[in-house]
Amino acid sequence: MIEFVLHSGIIKVMPMNIHTQSSTENASSADNQQATPWETWESPQRLYAEYPNGKATLLGILYTDGCLSKMSKYTWRFYLGNTSLEIIIVFRACMMNIFGLDSQKIRIAQKMVNGKPYYKAVVNSGHYGNQLIAQYGTFRTLAYKDENGEKLYPYAHLPFNTSSNQKEVSDFLRAAFSCDGGVNLYIGKSKTGYKSLIRNVFLSCHHPKLQHDYCDLLSSLEIKARLLLKDNKIRIERREDLQKFQEKVGFLKGVKITQHSKYWQGWEKNIVLDLALSSYGNVGSILNLPQFS
Repeated sequence: MIEFVLHSGIIKVMPMNIHTQSSTENASSADNQQATPWETWESPQRLYAEYPNGKATLLGILYTDGCLSKMSKYTWRFYLGNTSLEIIIVFRACMMNIFGLDSQKIRIAQKMVNGKPYYKAVVNSGHYGNQLIAQYGTFRTLAYKDENGEKLYPYAHLPFNTSSNQKEVSDFLRAAFSCDGGVNLYIGKSKTGYKSLIRNVFLSCHHPKLQHDYCDLLSSLEIKARLLLKDNKIRIERREDLQKFQEKVGFLKGVKITQHSKYWQGWEKNIVLDLALSSYGNVGSILNLPQFS
């Protein structure tokens, strides 16, 4: 396990001893570990300027890869687990800008999962947790089973609607698509052998109410999306809608495609979206790429 500590604009990565604690316990006890610097990354200070408040961005993270859960009667835990260090850094910037937190209050740790780094960020706070819960309600969106074993989803709704400020809607969707979404660009083949280029942007969401909420928010930005109930995905497919998504939403800067992609692992999502849009009228520029050889 590795701990990240912000000091003078640098994120220092520290090796951490692992015992039989849970993953969240390891993160919450990170500041009690004794270690020496292992590696450093420069902390992109531009993030603090880009997210002067960042509440919509923070909410987009909490509704997807993050969570806000009750620890005790008086304490809430903000928790984010992600394979993207960039999303972790944005989360940290938002927490500092919105709540004025000292960097030492935001514990960040890394562990290796299947040979790949996995990052965690933890903040414990009763006061700030109560603020968000009072304003937005539950952040719990995962299904659970009742006493009869029936699968249920908790009541939830997105913090913005079609009447909300469009910049806040864009910021919220940008974070959500960066965490639980992505971009597809690959060659499809029909049963007759005809090849075509598949291009789309998608968001994974299982909560029935939130699926429709996301579609409504995209519609408020004049972006048409298709809800695929069987796949639990919201998908943007038409050229004009992909163009509007790029212009009005896009992905958080630097966030990359994960190992789940056969062709684009490690590529920045925004760059692959650029390639998808540039391929209209010039399909050969994509078909001839080494990824598809």
